[in-house]
Amino acid sequence: MPTVRTIKVETLANSHCHLRKKELAVILALLAISGRADAFGIMPNVGDGLKTAREVSRYIEHIRSGLREAGSEPVNLIPMMMVTEKTDPDEINQCVEMGIWDVKIYPLDRTTGSGGGVRDYQKILLVIRRCGELGVRVHFHPEHPWSLFNNRDAEYAFLSVVDMFLRETEAKIFWEHGTDARCIPFWEEMGKTGRFFITLTAHHLATDEDEVFGDVRGVCKPPIKTREDKEALINFVRRNHNWVIAGLDDAPHNRDAKHPSEGRCACGAYTAPFGLQLYAHALDKLLETEEGITTFVNFTSRNARRVFNLSSGRIVTLRREPFKIPATYEADDWVIESFWAGQTLNWSLL
Repeated sequence: MPTVRTIKVETLANSHCHLRKKELAVILALLAISGRADAFGIMPNVGDGLKTAREVSRYIEHIRSGLREAGSEPVNLIPMMMVTEKTDPDEINQCVEMGIWDVKIYPLDRTTGSGGGVRDYQKILLVIRRCGELGVRVHFHPEHPWSLFNNRDAEYAFLSVVDMFLRETEAKIFWEHGTDARCIPFWEEMGKTGRFFITLTAHHLATDEDEVFGDVRGVCKPPIKTREDKEALINFVRRNHNWVIAGLDDAPHNRDAKHPSEGRCACGAYTAPFGLQLYAHALDKLLETEEGITTFVNFTSRNARRVFNLSSGRIVTLRREPFKIPATYEADDWVIESFWAGQTLNWSLL
């Protein structure tokens, strides 16, 4: 393979994006756009969470107006409302009336901003049934909330929960940021329903738990797992399932939160400004053939655009030459340390 190669791909459709509180959302969106992404699934764990359709609508309009004022190119924003055990099924009707077609469910106390998460999933069955009736997509952070499951096994333990919702409702189900290779046969079985989708992050495809051991910037939920898990996930992408979708889970944290003097470290892997390059780095061998490039574009762009009914991606250029990840990015009064800060990727953007 030549040392330098230039390829054409599409802009990233990032179906799993964190823009945090209102004061930061526009700046973080602009940083994400700089990474050649033009579609964003906006996660609702913002402070106490966006738990009503009206709150979500106001938040999204704030971002849209801020991007217009900044002169940003048009982007697709996918609004999501947080569902909790207290959500009334009628709130799903409100979502549809306001053009919100996605909801997100967090497990209680398993990740950042999940203090209002779900412990008893039976309690939200009526809500998920309403989602299926109205065509609202349901996104899960798939880690079991029972604390007796350790971090390594919490995702695997969640399989029966998603299986229940696939069997008991007609909803389209998203398994967000898959990491555990033991789940792959079950994902492929659930994929046969035509109502199951999965997102994979760049950082879970790019590294493993041994490589990030001791690096606080590598702390995330769900946790980065073994080399075998990473290789199995890469092979899973190569199979070119149209229900396997890129989602960065680009969760920024202020440096003070990531390196606390007291308490526990916040989790998050900030990759938004270089996410497309990190996917290229992780899936490097795919980009050696035209067939592989097509699979890459399907995964990072087209599959999400089909599911969310988005406009086509713009053409961007990747060049196979080194790119050094900046140590930090600034967003208002936040200093955000990058995932893999200072390391070099194989691919640059032109």
